[in-house]
Amino acid sequence: MKEVAWIAVAFGLLSLVSPLLGSLDSQFFAPDFALLTALYLGSRSTLLSGLLCAFVVGLLKDGLSLSVPVGLYTEINVLAFLMARVLERRVDLHSPVPLMATAAGMSVGATGLFLMLEAIFHRSFEAYGDVLRMALPLALITMLMAPVQFALLDRITRRFELHHRAGVLPMRR
Repeated sequence: MKEVAWIAVAFGLLSLVSPLLGSLDSQFFAPDFALLTALYLGSRSTLLSGLLCAFVVGLLKDGLSLSVPVGLYTEINVLAFLMARVLERRVDLHSPVPLMATAAGMSVGATGLFLMLEAIFHRSFEAYGDVLRMALPLALITMLMAPVQFALLDRITRRFELHHRAGVLPMRR
């Protein structure tokens, strides 16, 4: 049940930011909420449920992105989840500074992976320079949003765990 809530939060953030920044012609300045969700899932969930959630959130981002081949963000999200599982043992993703540094590094890595996959699957893509130029600002914006999104997802997780321990389902509002 908490997995559905994680996906709903990610979808809400993606669907709120995507049209808002698209109307301002600032879509390059959107934090990568899907990547942050994958990072959260990799550090806080089990392998199977986290992998499925990261896959679904990647599909949702694919659905909101009009100019990329379908499945591109899904693949990036799943790989980010797997990388977060590896980093979980090496980096303290509960503290803000290591979390922000990891989010920035993951964002730069995701941009590199995006460019590599675009070169393979979308041969008519010509905006390599724009994507490279925006990699650092995107990483910085994503880095700043990481503690906020993690706090939101942690709060949801704690609420579900409290209700699970009490033996009741969370209240529907």
